[in-house]
Amino acid sequence: MKNYIKIMLLLCAAHSSNAQEQNLSHSSSWNSFIPTVKIDNSFYVTTEFHFRRTHFLQDWEQFIARPAIHFKKNDTYDFALGYSYIRNYAFSDFTIPIDANEHNLWQQVQLNHAQDKIKFKHRFRLEERFIDKIATDSTGNSDTDGTTCNHRLRYRFTLTRPILKMSDTQSIFIELFDELFINLEEGTRLKSFNQNWIYDGLEYPITSKIELGIG
Repeated sequence: MKNYIKIMLLLCAAHSSNAQEQNLSHSSSWNSFIPTVKIDNSFYVTTEFHFRRTHFLQDWEQFIARPAIHFKKNDTYDFALGYSYIRNYAFSDFTIPIDANEHNLWQQVQLNHAQDKIKFKHRFRLEERFIDKIATDSTGNSDTDGTTCNHRLRYRFTLTRPILKMSDTQSIFIELFDELFINLEEGTRLKSFNQNWIYDGLEYPITSKIELGIG
């Protein structure tokens, strides 16, 4: 169990040292609202809304709406089909030159298991991405010109553990995850590394139906 925690800490340290070598950086505020509606004992629906702002919340960085339907027969397996609408904004010189959209369809399986107080999740997501193609003419003006299609594989490893008991039924949890994004050729052949996210945060269940997180 300690090895899992050491691996996560090493990944965080590697990410931090790599970030210090970058020439370009900016700070953003990523805010999410994720309601869940249960249909029956096996099916439920989620709709993620992500509001990402930058420049001290003055400008839009990205907006995401991501509805999905899940099939979960037991605590081990969770299958999902979903759609994502993504609006990317031109908020800096190092981003896209104009605002553009992405639509993607995705299929997902999540495997869950636990050991003592620690819960583990392994999430595999395959995305079919349809992204606005941006063309720039000789005068420097940019506009969208059709779409490109590519595929991407995402794998997220999540570790969750209670760290502070607030009452008999409520505790504050720490959550750590590392998520790899891999671009694919046509089919399922690996093409290139896309990006890597490392997250650490705290979660608190306010009620049995509302949970607050910060990270």
